[in-house]
Amino acid sequence: MKAYLLLYNGACMLGWLFCVLRAGQMLLGGSTYAQIYGEIGMVLMASQTAMCLEILHSLTGLVPSPVGVVTLQVGSRIFIVWGHLYWVPECQSHWSFMFITFSWGITEVVRYLFYFCSLLGGVPYPIFYFRYSMFMVLYPSGITVRDLPDPRRHGSLLEAFESAVVPLELDYSALVRAGQPRHDRQHAWEPQAQLQEAKRDEGRVVGRCLAEDEEGDRSSTSTNQKMLAAAAAKGPGGEEAASRILKEKKWRFAYNKHLLEHVSQSLQSEAGCIAMARAGLESAQESFQFIRDGHEEMSMKVAMEKLGTNPFDSAEVCGVKDAPSKRELSLTYGAPMLGAPYYKFKAQRNTKITGMDLRKQLDKWGEYGTVEQDVVDALKTLQGKQDEWLDLSDMYFVLLGAASAMGPLHFLLSLGANVIAIARPKALMGILKQAKNGPGKVIFPVAKGTDWKGLLAKGDYDALAKVSGCDLMTQTPEIAAWVAAVAPGKRLTIGNYTYLDGALHVQVAVACDCIMQRLCKERKDTALAFLCTPTDAHVVTKEAAVAAIEAHKTAPLWMKIWEGVGVLKRNQALTSNGIEFMDAIVPDQGPNYILSKRLQHWRAMVARADGHAASSNVSPSTATSSVTSNASFAAAYGGMHIFKPLEVVYQELSLSMMAALLIHDLRNPASAAQPATKLQHPLCLFQATSFHGGIWRCPYTIATIGIPCALKFYLTTFWMHIFVAFAALASTVQYGMYGTLPKAVGQALSLIPAALVQQVSAPLVSLAAALSVPL
Repeated sequence: MKAYLLLYNGACMLGWLFCVLRAGQMLLGGSTYAQIYGEIGMVLMASQTAMCLEILHSLTGLVPSPVGVVTLQVGSRIFIVWGHLYWVPECQSHWSFMFITFSWGITEVVRYLFYFCSLLGGVPYPIFYFRYSMFMVLYPSGITVRDLPDPRRHGSLLEAFESAVVPLELDYSALVRAGQPRHDRQHAWEPQAQLQEAKRDEGRVVGRCLAEDEEGDRSSTSTNQKMLAAAAAKGPGGEEAASRILKEKKWRFAYNKHLLEHVSQSLQSEAGCIAMARAGLESAQESFQFIRDGHEEMSMKVAMEKLGTNPFDSAEVCGVKDAPSKRELSLTYGAPMLGAPYYKFKAQRNTKITGMDLRKQLDKWGEYGTVEQDVVDALKTLQGKQDEWLDLSDMYFVLLGAASAMGPLHFLLSLGANVIAIARPKALMGILKQAKNGPGKVIFPVAKGTDWKGLLAKGDYDALAKVSGCDLMTQTPEIAAWVAAVAPGKRLTIGNYTYLDGALHVQVAVACDCIMQRLCKERKDTALAFLCTPTDAHVVTKEAAVAAIEAHKTAPLWMKIWEGVGVLKRNQALTSNGIEFMDAIVPDQGPNYILSKRLQHWRAMVARADGHAASSNVSPSTATSSVTSNASFAAAYGGMHIFKPLEVVYQELSLSMMAALLIHDLRNPASAAQPATKLQHPLCLFQATSFHGGIWRCPYTIATIGIPCALKFYLTTFWMHIFVAFAALASTVQYGMYGTLPKAVGQALSLIPAALVQQVSAPLVSLAAALSVPL
């Protein structure tokens, strides 16, 4: 993907640069407009026509751009160059041709150069400045040109290119957004002073926000660097390692390198790893600020101490159904997808497998390489004790983000568990209605003095929503106080299942960490639960590392070709202190996501070192609705099966699998989650019982397989659409250049009744006549 985008942006930039420089040279030399067109016309036409690929980029999800907007922008220019400039000699000799050449050309040179540099890892400030400043000249000039008359009455050209001569205003076809800070995208039109003010105020909301940096900005970049640097300072690299992190100027593009170094340093010693984790957590709670009306801005650490009073009562909803008399472990798995695209089994996604079918499927996963053997062993152990271990009536789970799509809520309630739900009012109401029809119990916060029993008896959930639920972002200290007091005498397992976009993900991760820390401090038997992402830098088994090497040796020729052109990168374990770990970080996820997960890793290791059980299993690549709503992710997931042993699973399997592993971790005294179990290193906690979906054993890194996967998906699913689109494009180009359609197209059209053709084409013929376009 990166190689292709570099080629596309570089070629387009050179094409427009030639047009601008050659036109300027000839204009200064006294050449006429017509002579200049004769020299650069076809290069300009080709450079502009190549922009049609940006519609395809948007359509296929290669870039996150609205298809309709990109089509309008590109189409308006295609209309000008092919509808007028190519066919009408008067346009080629009119001064507006020079305006097109220089206005479009300069803009596109800067735009494509900006994207090209972004792909290489950084954009020089002058390019960034011109990229977001030239509109101040181009916009008013575009308005002025619209109002100028055309003496040859080809004014339609001037009127038409108004929308295209302001490319920055309609420029939604960005090929590369990575590396462009979000606040720059939002405020690109504002003067610099206003931009700085907007950046300072970006985090000022009631609740949690980022700390101000030296320039007064609330930047997730500087906060993330500060957290990781604080951890690094306590490791073997000391202040020198911390300094390298803080001095990094291209954090968005280089954060993964520093994360790998962090893992390598952490593996040097157990004591050093825990010290680094404690320092990182401490930095997070000191760096993030809490803002509330009527109070001074304070650090999260201070806010948890100063504002941690309990404003809630505890309400509960008990299910009306009895727990199942026979408890049986089941996983929701539609079909044996191994080696096949997951979407072909959509109809079977809710099928449950139990008993011997489940044991056989576990063995298949282990043999295929989708999971490690300890996952197979753990679930077979759970199945062997299912009647005892799956009775959850004595277990209490605090779910932070209880309504999360990847949370274990349904699994736990179905087995009679007691769930303490932390969710916003609207989401909480859905949870209560679900709990009412099951065997479990939900405990939830309500405002003190609320007659919640009366509201439940009347079934008035709308009224109950107004006085129940809570917000992790704005009520963190109070939630911690309530959770610490709820279900006295019971052992609590608290799990973080939250997710938000961008910097908010880090903020809510800090909120959850503060709550977990207080609960662990006040209730010594508390257990913790997390879901790890497979796209991280994890310690791996020796068997997985060897399997990746062997898979690469036997990779088919087509994979070797992709590797040869620089698209695929070999998946090879790194080693630190004799322990192997795999780089599965996907840089496009961004530093906020990976730092949020790092906070969870730190808390899990610290809690386990302090005597708490900590379950933190890796979950597989899951085709949730939120993930597959992104066209590029959906395409990559749809073709991922071609890289054995990768497997994408539906949400139903992921939920049941991870919940089952959670119960195993808590019930089995020999599980890796238990503090008494000896691990080779604290980071091996995330290696144990990992359902990585084949990422550890794949011959190529997960970050580089996107293009082949997406291509496989598109060619398999949309081959007819692609064929028709290219045929239409080829026909359009041939007609634009020679005035005739390809013979095959002509023959196909001849099969359509003449009356129908005439009826459909009449409006187009009238439009062409009005625009002086010969047919």
